[in-house]
Amino acid sequence: MKRFLKMNGKTGNGSKRISLKWKWSLGAAAAIFLTYLIFTIVIALSFRQITLKQQDEKLKEVLYGVEERLNVEDAALTKARVYQALSPSYTPSFPELDQSYDQRNLLIGEKGNFQDTLYAEMSEEGVVVRVYSPTSRLLFETKPSDVSFAPQEKTSIDIADIKGKVGIIGVMPVYASGSQDLIGYIQVINQLVDYHEMNDQIFSAITITGLIALLFSAILGFVLANSFLKPIQSITNTMNDIRKDTQSQSRIDIPDGNDELTHLSNVFNDMLDKMQLYIEQQKQFVEDVSHELRTPVAVMEGHLKLLNRWGKDDPEILDESLSASLQEIDRMKTLVQEMLDLSRAEQVEIHYKNEKTPIRQIVLQNYNNFKMIHPDFDFILDDDLDQEIYVSIYRNHLEQILIILLDNAVKYSTKRKEVHISIAAQENTVQVAIQDYGEGMTQEDTEKIFGRFYRVDKARSRHKGGNGLGLSIAKELLKGYRGDISVESVLDHGSIFRITLPIYEETEDQVTKES
Repeated sequence: MKRFLKMNGKTGNGSKRISLKWKWSLGAAAAIFLTYLIFTIVIALSFRQITLKQQDEKLKEVLYGVEERLNVEDAALTKARVYQALSPSYTPSFPELDQSYDQRNLLIGEKGNFQDTLYAEMSEEGVVVRVYSPTSRLLFETKPSDVSFAPQEKTSIDIADIKGKVGIIGVMPVYASGSQDLIGYIQVINQLVDYHEMNDQIFSAITITGLIALLFSAILGFVLANSFLKPIQSITNTMNDIRKDTQSQSRIDIPDGNDELTHLSNVFNDMLDKMQLYIEQQKQFVEDVSHELRTPVAVMEGHLKLLNRWGKDDPEILDESLSASLQEIDRMKTLVQEMLDLSRAEQVEIHYKNEKTPIRQIVLQNYNNFKMIHPDFDFILDDDLDQEIYVSIYRNHLEQILIILLDNAVKYSTKRKEVHISIAAQENTVQVAIQDYGEGMTQEDTEKIFGRFYRVDKARSRHKGGNGLGLSIAKELLKGYRGDISVESVLDHGSIFRITLPIYEETEDQVTKES
């Protein structure tokens, strides 16, 4: 039931599980959209400030332009003088000073009829220009407005609320150029109509493009999530294949590139290969043990049945059966030990990864040991090393390999009891060769000699105590240390076994650990 819930998007406690794909999609979409939104807001605010500054400068131009038109030496401002100064064409007199707004506006001119910049700016929509007397009496205005007036001693330009929207109001006192007496005030009101229209357009554009950006970021986020999670989905599929069948050869498709997911896929595939190898080794181990133990068990069973029927009363048969059974038990012990050695040899990469051994010392030690054990043999050592060299292998394993090869050289020698041992360095490796002048092998045998339980002559090999595992153990050990073993042989003339091991080199991790 728990598995069923997980497959249907729920966890075991009943709560819904959000897919990682959707989490990444929503996260990527939110990140892209927020980034777009922040940049858009920053640009809009910057544009707003620039526009307000431009409007502020324009209002100043109007103030100073009107002030320049009203510049008189000593006379006070009157309606006639103001209308004359701010009219698009000169009018010498204004007999009717109390005309209506529409009539006065005709004196100023309709929008677009001004012949200079000042008139154009004064006639813009939302712009109101007023002129007041020193007593705050209205002398002139371009159009009516509900904005109140407050006299100022100095020129002031302020942001104000005009009909619920942002506007700019500027006030400037006007002084006579001769006596410097206050002769009136100028008030310019800018409702920022164009600014607000542009803001509305910008807001609409931001809203529309924001929705488009949200949709685009969601699609892009989904595509990116699919791309990023594809290796993870491949890992999941591979794990399901392995769970269904432990012998499955399913592996992750390695994506192009050299990113973390590629590295994870490579590591995962390597792990699966090793697991597969260990499973096969375990299976092979069980098959080999059961196959090889079948014969000695059958022999012992036969002798015991013989004794049980009538042989126990015959001292000669009893002695023969007990002796044969003990021999088979010894052979079984040797076989089990060799099988355990072979099993451990297949796992040297795990347990003996960073071992190092002085190869010259070990070769010399085994050379002296075999000279002492087999005084009837002539052992010859050719040492081409100028100094001691360390190789990447565990000491006991190197000794085990040399003992296997030297023991075989002695065991399969015939009339010429002579064994040659040579050691030499070649670039980044060291090679040890062991040559005998014994029975030798055919080409077919040399291709199979490193297989498990393979014997060139099974009758003679069993007589000499071999189980056919020695060379398999040596090969597996060398393989684990990234070494190699090969053989050259001529039937009835002897064999040469060569082992090659890499010279030990300290890695950065080992140097750091030792320091």
